[in-house]
Order: sequence, then C-alpha cells, then structure tokens
Amino acid sequence: MHFDIARLSSKGQFVIPEKVRKSLGLRTGTKLALFTDGGNILLRPIPALDLSAFRKLAREAKKTALNAKEKKGAKK
Repeated sequence: MHFDIARLSSKGQFVIPEKVRKSLGLRTGTKLALFTDGGNILLRPIPALDLSAFRKLAREAKKTALNAKEKKGAKK
C-alpha cells in the first residue's frame, strides 16, 4: 500500500500523484468510480472498453449487407 497527500483546489479538484498514476496505469481521460461511506473515499479506475470485437462484427455485417445487395441487383 502506498501513502501520499493531495490538496483539494477551490474548484474541488485534486491531483493524483504521478507515482500513483504510473503504478495504476492511469492516463489522461481515465474514468474513475468514486465510492464513499461518509468518512472515506475510494477511487477505482473504470477499465476502457475493448471495442475491437464490436468493430469486427460491424465490418462483417457491412460485408454481408453489401453481398446481399449485390446478389439482389444481379437477380434483376
């Protein structure tokens, strides 16, 4: 476990120290879930979605649609 101190700004913002960001692999744009029990705050990184499977499925669906359109045009 690592201990560090962060200061809250007037806008309610704070900086996660670089050492912590690097150890957790946090980058600009990483989303964090915030939990509180009234006395403690827990931040958990929300993993980025892996859209590669969805993109592959979309490409295959587009190819299938184009093939169906071509076959329909060839029958006329």
